[in-house]
Amino acid sequence: MLDKLLKIEHHNRTLNFTYYIIGSLLLGIGVGFWMGESAGKLQILGDIYVGLLQMTVVPYILFSLIANIGRLSYLEATVLMRQGVLVLAVLWLIGGLMVWGMSVTLPDIEQGAFFSSLLVSEPVQVDFLTLFIPANLFRSLAENAIPAIVLFSLLFGTACIGYKDRKSLLEICDHIAKVLLRVNSFVVMLTPIGVFGIAASTTGVLTLNEIGQVQAYVFMLIGSVLLVSFVVLPLLIASCTPFGYRQIIRESRNVLLTVFVVGSVFVVIPLLIKVVTRLFHSHVTTEHEKARIPDLVLPLAYPFPDMGKILSFVFIVFAAWFYNKPLDSFDYPVMLTIGLFLSFGKLVTALPFLLNLYHIPDDVFNLFMAVGVVCGRVADVAGTMHLMTFTILTTALMTGVFKINKRVLAKNLLICLGLFLCVALMIRAALTEAALGQPKQSPLLKMRLLETFPPYTVSTLSQPNPVALKPGQHLIDRIRKTGRIRIGIDEDSLPFSFYNAHGEMVGFDIELMLHLAQDLQVTVEFIPYESGYLLQNLEEDYFDIAVSGITPDLDLIAASRMLYTTSYLDVHLALVVPDYDRKKFRDIKAIKKLKNVRACVRIESTFSNRIGQLFPNFEVKELNTEADFFESNEYHCEVFLTTAEGGSAWTLRYPEYVVVNPFKNRQGAPLVIAVRHEDLILEHFLSTWIKIKQTDGVIDALFDYWIQGNIKQND
Repeated sequence: MLDKLLKIEHHNRTLNFTYYIIGSLLLGIGVGFWMGESAGKLQILGDIYVGLLQMTVVPYILFSLIANIGRLSYLEATVLMRQGVLVLAVLWLIGGLMVWGMSVTLPDIEQGAFFSSLLVSEPVQVDFLTLFIPANLFRSLAENAIPAIVLFSLLFGTACIGYKDRKSLLEICDHIAKVLLRVNSFVVMLTPIGVFGIAASTTGVLTLNEIGQVQAYVFMLIGSVLLVSFVVLPLLIASCTPFGYRQIIRESRNVLLTVFVVGSVFVVIPLLIKVVTRLFHSHVTTEHEKARIPDLVLPLAYPFPDMGKILSFVFIVFAAWFYNKPLDSFDYPVMLTIGLFLSFGKLVTALPFLLNLYHIPDDVFNLFMAVGVVCGRVADVAGTMHLMTFTILTTALMTGVFKINKRVLAKNLLICLGLFLCVALMIRAALTEAALGQPKQSPLLKMRLLETFPPYTVSTLSQPNPVALKPGQHLIDRIRKTGRIRIGIDEDSLPFSFYNAHGEMVGFDIELMLHLAQDLQVTVEFIPYESGYLLQNLEEDYFDIAVSGITPDLDLIAASRMLYTTSYLDVHLALVVPDYDRKKFRDIKAIKKLKNVRACVRIESTFSNRIGQLFPNFEVKELNTEADFFESNEYHCEVFLTTAEGGSAWTLRYPEYVVVNPFKNRQGAPLVIAVRHEDLILEHFLSTWIKIKQTDGVIDALFDYWIQGNIKQND
C-alpha cells in the first residue's frame, strides 16, 4: 500500500513539473512575440541553464563507463557489443526507411528560387583523428570530443576487467558518477526558468519568412520526428518488452520536452538514464546485478549517429526536389550510407557534402541554417527517443526480459503504416495547396528599404545637370546651394541598385546614398548610366558621383581621369558558372589548364584588369552589366568573373548558376564611390563620411540586410 502511495505521489510530482515546463514554454513564446528582437536578451537565462546542465555530462560519461565496463566479465562485454550493434542497426534501418518514405510527401510541382549564401567559403573540415583518438585526454575533455572520451573510457574500463584490485577503483568511479547525477538533478529544478529564456529569445528573433521559404523541409522533418518518436519507437519497445505504450510515453514526455527547448541531446543523458532505470526496476529487482546496465548502455550509444541526424537527411530529399532533381530509388541507400558515416561529425559538414554529391546547388544550405533554431530542436527529440529505445532494447536483451510478441508486433506495424500514410497525405496536401498559384520570384526582388527616407526620384532621361558649375565652384558647394545631389546608378546591379517587385529602386548602394543625402540635408535624384559610359557621363556633369558596386579601374587612376573614395565595402573575387560545371571551376590549377573558355567581366572594373593575369588562357568579353551574362544569348560565356557578394545575388534570380571560389589566397576588391577627377574636396568629404558610416553601424546593418539576406521586415 505504501509503495502504491509513493508511486502516485511521484506521478503527481512529475505531472505538475510537466505543467510547469509547458507553462514556461508558452509564456516564453508569448513574451518573445511581444518583445520581438529585444527578447534576445533573455537568452542569458537559457545559456546559464544549458551551461549548468552540460557541466556534469562529460565527467559523468567518463566515470560511468569506466565503473560499469570494469565490472563486466569478458563474456558480458562480448554479449553487450554483439547485441548493441544489432539494436543500433535496426534503429538506423528504421530512420533510413522513414527518410525514403518522406519523399512521397513532395508534390509534383514547380518550385521557385530562394535565397542563397552570399559569402563563399569552403565546408568545415572535421578532424576525425582528433574526434576519435584521445591523444590528449584533457584536450578531448575540454573540446567535448565525445567519441574520443568514450574510446578512452572503453579502453580503461576493459583494462579493469582483468585487473585483480579493481574493486576500490571502480567504487570510486561509481560514487563520482552518482554524485554527478545528484548535481544534475538539482540543476533540473531550474528547467522552467531556462525554458522560458530559450523560448522567449528564440521566438523573438525567428521570422515567419524564414520558415515559409523552406516549409516543405519543416513539414517533412516534423512529420517524421513525430511518427518515429511517438509511434514507431514506442510501439517497437512495447512489442519486444513488458513495458506498455502509455508507460513509455508517460516516462519519456518530460525528457522529450526538455530536449526540445534546450536543443541538446547531450545534456539530457542523465535524465534518460533515470527514466530507463525506473522502467526496469518494475521488472528487474534493484539487487539484480544486471539492473545497472542502463548506466553502461546509454553512454555507449551517444557517440554514434542517432535518429535525429538520420531524419535530418530529409533535407537532401527536399533540396533535390526543389531543384527538380529528385533522387532515384537507388540513390537512397548510397546517400544514407555515406551520410551515416559523415554523421559521426556534424550536420554542417555532412549536408554540404551530400548536396555536392548529387549536384544540388550549395545555396540551399543557407535555408537549413535559417530554420535550424527550430528544426534542430525537433530532430533532437528523435535523437533522444533513439537513445532511450536503444538503451531499453539492449538492456532487455541482456536482462532476459526481451521477448518479441509477433501478434502485437504485426498489429503495431499496421498502425505505423496507417499513420504514416495519413501524415504523408496531409503533408502532401498542405504543400500542394501552398505552392499552387504562387508565382516564382526571387526573394531579393521582394526586399524594400530598411528605413523610411524622404521621397527620391529616378530620372528616366540621362542628361547633364541643368545647373552648370560656375567657374571655381566645387561640386559640394553646388549640392548644398541647390539642395539636391545627383547620383549615377546602374539600374540592374544586384544587390547594389535594382528595381524590386514593387517598381522601387532599392539596394545596398541606394540606401547608403539615401543616408548620405540625409546627412547632407539634401534631396536625391538618381541618374541611370551604363558602365561603358560612366567616365564620359561624369566628365560631362551628368551626375555628381556614381555608385552601383563600382570597383576601381587602375588605368583610369593612372591617367588621372577619375577619383575613387576609400572603400565602403570589401568584396571577394569569385566565379559564377552553370551549376553543372561547378566542379570544373573549383580548383585554380585545373582552371588554368582549361582551353577555349569564354569568360565575361564587367567593363571598367578592377576585375577587367586582373582577369588576364589570373586566367591568361581565357577568351575575355567585357560587358556593360552583369545582366548581359544571364539574359543575353549573344555572349554564351561559360564563366563570369565578379564578386561573391554580387554574383550570389544574381543566382537568386537564376538558380541554375552557382558561385564558386577557386582562389586559395585572398582575392578581393574594394567597392568605392566614383568622383570626377578634379574634385578632390568632394572625394575627401565622402571618404571621411564613409569611415563614419563604417563605425556607426550603418554599413554593417546594410550588409546584414542586402548582402546576407537577413530579412527582418514584412513585405
